[in-house]
Amino acid sequence: MNIRELESKDFLQLREIDDLTLKMYIGDKWDNYTEEEKDKFRKSRKSEFEINVNTGYSFVAEEGSKILGFIFAYETLPFKGTVYIRHIAVHPDFQSQSVGEKLFNRLINKAKANGIKKISSGINIDNPSSIRLHEKVGFKLVDRKGAYLET
Repeated sequence: MNIRELESKDFLQLREIDDLTLKMYIGDKWDNYTEEEKDKFRKSRKSEFEINVNTGYSFVAEEGSKILGFIFAYETLPFKGTVYIRHIAVHPDFQSQSVGEKLFNRLINKAKANGIKKISSGINIDNPSSIRLHEKVGFKLVDRKGAYLET
């Protein structure tokens, strides 16, 4: 498995993963939403995608040409020194195979190399898999709605 920086060409595969994980989270109601309604939930909105490409802190996990998961993160400005994780998603077929952990580790290593002192992340309190993953890579939970890691 290779972890690399996000590129513009990744949009369609990331959209698929985003939709699959949202369907898992929301359930069958997802299929009845219009594209406009789905876009309210998506983190891979076309209108915002290039922002994620340009942060330098967004990565994809891939095997060959297939993307297995992604993480969107950015340095908070004007408050330099903190990276905020906007979203992490792993294709349902590859969950529980360390994909998320490897994405986190790549982000953490880059943040450390760039002198970032803190990484923060929002967490849905009804997503125990996300909570476990954050804890596994060293995040401290805050009110079960957020987490932070000091590098």
